[in-house]
Amino acid sequence: MLIGALAGYQPRLALVAVFALVFVVVALSSLTLGTCLFATLWFFSEVLPSGGLPVVKLMGILLVGSWLASVTVGANRRRRLFESSRFLYLVLAFILWVAMSALWAPHPGAALAAVSRYAPNAMLFPIVYVAIRRRDDALLLVGALVLGTLAAAAFGLVFPIEGEEPGRLAGALGNANNTAASLVVALALLGGLIAALGDRPWLRGIVALGVPFCVFAILLTVSRGGMVALAAMLVVTAVIAKRWRKVIVASAVIVVAAGVVYFVALAPTAARERVAHPEGGTGRVDIWTVGWRMVEAHPITGVGAGNFVTSSVDYLLRPGVIHRADFIVDNPKVAHNTYLQLLAELGIVGLLLFLTIVASVLRFAARAARMFLAAGDSEMATLSQAILIAIVGYLIASFFDSREFSSDLWLLMSLAAAMLGLARAEASERQVSEPRSLAALPAPAAIPT
Repeated sequence: MLIGALAGYQPRLALVAVFALVFVVVALSSLTLGTCLFATLWFFSEVLPSGGLPVVKLMGILLVGSWLASVTVGANRRRRLFESSRFLYLVLAFILWVAMSALWAPHPGAALAAVSRYAPNAMLFPIVYVAIRRRDDALLLVGALVLGTLAAAAFGLVFPIEGEEPGRLAGALGNANNTAASLVVALALLGGLIAALGDRPWLRGIVALGVPFCVFAILLTVSRGGMVALAAMLVVTAVIAKRWRKVIVASAVIVVAAGVVYFVALAPTAARERVAHPEGGTGRVDIWTVGWRMVEAHPITGVGAGNFVTSSVDYLLRPGVIHRADFIVDNPKVAHNTYLQLLAELGIVGLLLFLTIVASVLRFAARAARMFLAAGDSEMATLSQAILIAIVGYLIASFFDSREFSSDLWLLMSLAAAMLGLARAEASERQVSEPRSLAALPAPAAIPT
């Protein structure tokens, strides 16, 4: 009745109320399902009816409440909150450095706003760790990330969102470069899912349909950064996944052939010109030039979190040619490079803290793959490798866009840490120690069940 009355006053608020009610029921009944729902709906944060309310933050608050309930009552109350306390201290140090930057930032409010975006993402580490208790939970979360990505891209095909460059697939995220980066990640995760669903061939067939759609959607974004990330990810996959090297090489040849056919025969003229003449980007080099001036002026501390956009105009009138000053003055842009943005805003200290976090989660995924292999679980080992490859692909794509606040990046990193927890739990059950290297592993047939 209350929602009906609210619908008569403000329909958008009524839709938010219905959505919140459903999410509350799901999140409080199952932290795993709540996390999966968050992972899927995050991709629609730009198009969900908000009614002035930040839907993603609302979902995050409810998810934290579900996590608190899960770790204080029920079966999870005796489980460790995270795999490594030292890693949590590292994440906390990064958040504190972001908060401290408000002391020297020209606009302290922007720095505090950045804290309010980093902190909920950092909370995903303990939330995902507790939510992923079994291998099926990991498969559900990976599937939720893939489903959200594919659905967001399909939304852009059905309801085109015309951004600054019409004709490119922007998806529900509203940005072609962001959509391309997420599709590259989804492609890696799809490979892991196909391998992990070995005993369910019908489901593997359904999942495999997402692979050509991902490739097709990446081409439609006409994102040069996404294509570079895709190529680099295929190379990394061929190096890491030796068992699947022939399949990866064949897939790379097919992807390249599809790209050539599309841009030569099917793509619009604007898309062909964008790929054929990549020099200079769309003002990206000018933004990088101004960003590097910030780094030179404040190499240790940076200009303050969230202050790149508001402070870039102060570094415009310096020696050097700037062709697109409108991206600095009239319509200020982010750095379009995650690492430059972190370096300019948080200095060397902040960038090193962030890179240490990233290196740690990559190590978590690699160790999880080794431990699963030692336990004879090649399917989960392949999924762990796929998560590692997905993170690498995302990091490469982040060189061409600023995505340090994106929840899908933090969900991926949290999933890598949770996989290590699963691997250790399985190893303790089977009493298998972690090998020092993959070369030291026995053949799968020699591992006792």
